[in-house]
Amino acid sequence: MVRKKTFCQRVFVIGTAAVCAYTFRFLILANVSPIINNQNLPLPIVALTSKTLIESLGNSIKQVRPKANEHDKLVSYPWKDDPTCKKFTVQLADRDSLPKWALTSFPGSGVTWTRQMIEGITGIYTGSIHEQDPPPVQLEGVGLDQLGIRDDPFCGCTIIDKDHEATITVDGMVDYFRLLYIEGYSDILRNVYDYRGVLLLRNPMDVVFTYRHWQLAGKVGKAPQEAFRGPQWNKVVKFVAYAWADHAIRWIEQIEKGTVIFYEQLLGRNASTELERLFDAMDFKPRPLDPDRMRCTLDHRDRADHKRLNKSWMPLEEEQRLLFIESIHRVQQSLRRRNWPQLPVHLYDLHGLYNQTIL
Repeated sequence: MVRKKTFCQRVFVIGTAAVCAYTFRFLILANVSPIINNQNLPLPIVALTSKTLIESLGNSIKQVRPKANEHDKLVSYPWKDDPTCKKFTVQLADRDSLPKWALTSFPGSGVTWTRQMIEGITGIYTGSIHEQDPPPVQLEGVGLDQLGIRDDPFCGCTIIDKDHEATITVDGMVDYFRLLYIEGYSDILRNVYDYRGVLLLRNPMDVVFTYRHWQLAGKVGKAPQEAFRGPQWNKVVKFVAYAWADHAIRWIEQIEKGTVIFYEQLLGRNASTELERLFDAMDFKPRPLDPDRMRCTLDHRDRADHKRLNKSWMPLEEEQRLLFIESIHRVQQSLRRRNWPQLPVHLYDLHGLYNQTIL
C-alpha cells in the first residue's frame, strides 16, 4: 500500500524532471492544460514552485473541481439487514465543506474498524491517503472505486482521513527514516492537516503481531508461525517498539487541534464515551450525537469486514516485553505533558508477563 501523491508532489516532479519540462513547454505552445491526478490544472498553477503551490493549493483545487450539484454523494446503507438500523445512510459531504483531519495510527491498531464507527455515527464517509486501500465497510454489489474514499485527498468531503504517515513501511527502520526525513512525511501534520489530528493508540504488544501479519500477508491474511521467531522477528520487534512510540510522541507533541483515542476503550463498555470525546475534539456538529446511530454503530462494531479471523495468541520473550514497556512509558510521559488521557495499561495483554503492572 502506498501513499496517495498530493498535488504538490506531482507538480514538483513535473517541474524538476527534464523530460516533463519539455512536455510542459510543448503544452504551453499548444495551449493545452496538463493533466495531474486526473484533473486539468490551469497552466499558471503548474508553473508554480512547490512551496508556492502549497500556499495556494486550496484556491487552485476549488477552481478545477466539479460544481456542487455535480458531486455524487455515493449514498450507502451500512446496516441494511437490521430492521432498526437500515434507514441510516453514509455519504460524502459537500465538496470543500469539511476541514481536513488525520486519523493516524501504527498499522495494526484497528484504524479501519475505527473508521467504521466514525462513519456509522456521523453518516459521512472517512477517507484514506493510501492508494489501494479498501473502504472500511464492504457493501455487496458496490465496487471499491464507487464509495468515494478514492476521491482526491483534498476534496473536503470526508469527515477524517486515515494516514499511517511513515509507519506505513514494511521494510523496517531504514525505510521509516527515509520516509520521515527524505520524503518529508515528518511535515505531513503541518503541511497537509494544518495540525488537526486524532491519534489512535493500541497496546504495542498486540500491534507487533498484527503488524507482522500485515507485513507478510496483507490486510486480512495470516503470516506463518515461523515468522514470529528468529532474527527477523527480533528486528520487527525492535522496529515496532521504537517506531510505535516515536510516531505517537511526534503527533502528541504537534497536534494543535485533536486528541488521542484508545483501541481498548473502543472495545469495551466505555466505547460511547470514547467516541463522544473524539467528536468533542473535532468540534463535530450537530450535537448531541444521534443516540440511535450510536446504538446501531456499537451493536454492529463486531462486523467481519477486513477482520483477521482465527488469530492464535503468542507470547513475547522477556527482553522483547521490556522494549515495549519502555516505549509505553515514553508515550505515557508525553501524554502527561499534554494533560491528555493516559494509556489504559490495565487493559493490556502483556503476552506472558502476568500479575504485574506496567506503571
